[in-house]
Amino acid sequence: MTRRIRFILAALAACIAAPLAFPGEAQASKCKAGTIFNPITKVRWNCIFPITIGGVRIGTHDKLDKALDAQSASKPLCACRKGLEVWFGVKVSYWSPNRMIDVVTEPGCMMALGVDLMATGGKLQGSQSSISDGTNTRKMFAQLHYYISPVWAMLDMFTDLPCLQNDGFDVALITEVLPTWQSATLGAIIQPEAILFGNPAAGLACMADSAAAAAGKVIDPLFWCMGSWGATYPIAGDIHFGDSVEAWAGLAARGTFMMGRLGALTISSSDGCSFVPSPIWTKSRYKVQLMEPVQAGKCVNIGRPGALWTSGKHAPGEDNAQFMLFEKVICCAGLPVP
Repeated sequence: MTRRIRFILAALAACIAAPLAFPGEAQASKCKAGTIFNPITKVRWNCIFPITIGGVRIGTHDKLDKALDAQSASKPLCACRKGLEVWFGVKVSYWSPNRMIDVVTEPGCMMALGVDLMATGGKLQGSQSSISDGTNTRKMFAQLHYYISPVWAMLDMFTDLPCLQNDGFDVALITEVLPTWQSATLGAIIQPEAILFGNPAAGLACMADSAAAAAGKVIDPLFWCMGSWGATYPIAGDIHFGDSVEAWAGLAARGTFMMGRLGALTISSSDGCSFVPSPIWTKSRYKVQLMEPVQAGKCVNIGRPGALWTSGKHAPGEDNAQFMLFEKVICCAGLPVP
């Protein structure tokens, strides 16, 4: 057993024993064991399109792709320097499947690994409850697992691209060990800026983001909004919802935002030469694909209304979901010059 796994087990046991007010019990879905992630069959490979090479677009695109491709096509030639090495080439942009996210009601259910990490005795599990406010909405709570999964490297493809991430497969985050994920109040202690966005004015701004998401666009400056999926704050496992699949996607997006706040999120620079830290996410650089419990036919931009894509995606009795996160990569592909 590796040191990482021992740490995860110890931290999970500590959280179970801690006297915190965790969400109430729910009918958690049974974790499917023995189904290891298969990138060939689970990934929708048409999501990597459009690919832009030197300003020439390959494949179909939507409004979000068009705006991003315009950035990489405006200056198709590029030059980069790393230390003493200099290389010249052309800009290449594509959508890269390099992260996976589980949203599970059964704590410890590592869907990508096909294992149930450990039994929690009914603690930390997901829940759903109705809200008596006349809006006919409900509240969901679920745990989240964030994996570093560079699919291109796993399949040994395009390894000659200088900007291909090859960090190796790893479990970057499991929320069962984070007390702040279990309680929005605790989350506000380490993310005090959440108070700034918990007001009517900030909420009204999210209406514009929701309308843009429905049209296939994303408003990056409104980082505290996730379109029709809700708000990024509080960074916790509770989310209001009317559509279960949309709520899963909202929690997956919130987990991505949290990785940025933890300093573990990067995006490719506009010149295609490097990856830069992204403490505040750039929403337009990401789109998600539902892989479990039902494989989605396409990827969707952050915040896209569930009415446009979630139909038939919730199998009865299946409340554990798995997403592939695609990131827009801009790469300067060329030859080094001595």
